[in-house]
Amino acid sequence: MVVGALLVSTAALAAFLIVTGAGGTPQQSIVISRRPLVAGERLDNTTLATKTVERKTANSLHGFTSVDELAGAVALAPIGEGELVQRSAVLTGGPAGPTREFSFPIDRDRALNGDLRPGERVDVLATYGSGSDAMTTVLARDASVIRIADQKSGALGSSGKLIITLALASADQLLDAAHAAQVASITVVRSTLAGNTIGTRSSTTGPLARSSAGR
Repeated sequence: MVVGALLVSTAALAAFLIVTGAGGTPQQSIVISRRPLVAGERLDNTTLATKTVERKTANSLHGFTSVDELAGAVALAPIGEGELVQRSAVLTGGPAGPTREFSFPIDRDRALNGDLRPGERVDVLATYGSGSDAMTTVLARDASVIRIADQKSGALGSSGKLIITLALASADQLLDAAHAAQVASITVVRSTLAGNTIGTRSSTTGPLARSSAGR
């Protein structure tokens, strides 16, 4: 019974990607992948294509009908060659402009315990110094997560740190991030759902330091 159901499901999925066109049936395009895609990969017309199916079938799939809809989008999960690009498998609205990719180690408790996916957006903060003299500054806002993985520690497995790769918008951001990765404590904050909210400050110090500065 399970095998039979699996065969029916497989046949139904295959039918979704067959060009029908017979008998004047209304047609519609769906977006599929040109090749295997990995999580975190940017989508454009070199990685995507369209295929024509019956309109009724296209409507039932709830996918995309045009490659243009996915300009700048990022794959959130692997997508096989020729597979339908499902809405749940991509994050749309990513930056289409050029970026610089930068990787750095970070403690799990400073990166949402690793609860991040490729394509999500984050703010990156750096804290220099310690105690009342510490200062925290914003390195980047709304940076796109490209990859996230556990840092290995020899044969013992995970070291408790993560390696995060971000897409940074400018050379200045890259320079600041590279410096902070060596001398500061970095914190990553999810901003995927933050919208266009922007804070009025780009740095802060401890209350004792602010009090001393005001004397």
